[in-house]
Amino acid sequence: MRTIIALFVLFTLTLGLQQVQAQSGKSYEEWIKEKRGGAKKASAKTPAKGKSTKPKASSAKAKEEAPAAAPALAPPSGTFRGTLACKDCQGVKTELTLSGDSKGSFTMKQIYVGKPADKSIVNSSGKWFLAKGNKQNPDAVVIQLIPTAGDIDPMYFMQVSDTEVKLLSRQQNEIEGSKNYSLKKL
Repeated sequence: MRTIIALFVLFTLTLGLQQVQAQSGKSYEEWIKEKRGGAKKASAKTPAKGKSTKPKASSAKAKEEAPAAAPALAPPSGTFRGTLACKDCQGVKTELTLSGDSKGSFTMKQIYVGKPADKSIVNSSGKWFLAKGNKQNPDAVVIQLIPTAGDIDPMYFMQVSDTEVKLLSRQQNEIEGSKNYSLKKL
């Protein structure tokens, strides 16, 4: 009985720490507002008497040279499907469904092609969270899957577009190579 309680406490702590990591930094909504230029700017001070109100040439040039903000992506929801690369099988047919509700739940079905029937299908479910950035791209939208049912470890996907997500490594890095790591929205 003590072992079961200890495992439950350990699981709860691990899930809590993963959720803290997933929710650290800015929220997705704050990040979207920032990308769209909706963040409040400090109000300009009125110039002292006798001072010119014309902007400096250098500040005008800086405004012209500032890169345009990348278009913000809509929060992911829906069903994404594809066959992901696999080291010890022919591929992993994956169907990931992200709910768009406030609970942020997901379900995922993975079929390992070329594995014995008793080990070929893995169903999982849990919560998903959004985080901003990874080592290669500080502006990346990272989807963190925290399983509560099923036999999988936490997984990470990068939102490439409104219709595509790409599998990341356990360290949330992009996976190099020519094999497929993308799921497309149905």
